[in-house]
Amino acid sequence: MERISFGRMLNTEEVIEKIDHAIRSKQPFCLVRVGDGENLVLAQEKVMPIDQVIRTRWGRRSRETKSKGISLPNLKARDKMIRAIKQADLVGIPYYKDRELRAPQIYLRSLTNKCFKTYGIRPKQVCHTLVNRHLVEKQSFWQMLRGRRVTVISKWADSFAKLVEKEYADFQIQFVAKIPFSHYDQIEQTVRRMEKVDCDIVLISTGVNAVILAEKLARRQGRVAIDFGKSAMFMIQRKKDRVRPWKAGDSS
Repeated sequence: MERISFGRMLNTEEVIEKIDHAIRSKQPFCLVRVGDGENLVLAQEKVMPIDQVIRTRWGRRSRETKSKGISLPNLKARDKMIRAIKQADLVGIPYYKDRELRAPQIYLRSLTNKCFKTYGIRPKQVCHTLVNRHLVEKQSFWQMLRGRRVTVISKWADSFAKLVEKEYADFQIQFVAKIPFSHYDQIEQTVRRMEKVDCDIVLISTGVNAVILAEKLARRQGRVAIDFGKSAMFMIQRKKDRVRPWKAGDSS
């Protein structure tokens, strides 16, 4: 595997500081994340033949189920994702020999490198792709959200807001919008719906579509937009083997 450096990876606390600074300074900020699904969307035609992409487990599930929020092939999504990653302020990428991600290694960092090299992508800054899960494990993340106006875009939006309002009530986090989302085709209508929303931060849990959505919201509307991955889902489902959110009484 060709090793390519994209600079030092920011740790979770540094990512939280960047998000907090963007909110305080009212500056647009976009965090996107690249894992196996995003890599396969990017790889379509230019890095891997289409038929090879759709034969992967992820590719098959995108066509046979609604779980991925997109059906491959989709070259428009590929091109939008390339632009989004190039414009993003911070990009989460896998480690080499990444043990946190359960996907096959051939669809992780080695494929990220091939895709980024093919499209000339040089992220402005990088962190680990599972930073979304590590954010909720830090007390500082919840402190950052204290009293702030939050929008959640996800099919889990309502359930996540209810959980946070119950279990993090002392932080007085205000959920000003809970926008359901289930498919790539909803991206533009979701962006339009957000035009009337006044909030401090947007948490986006929409699968690979979050990369495109986060960048559009930051660039078009000047928002702080975070690709929140599966954090909301895992918190709702109490999957402690996937994420262990900070709770009052924890030391971290």
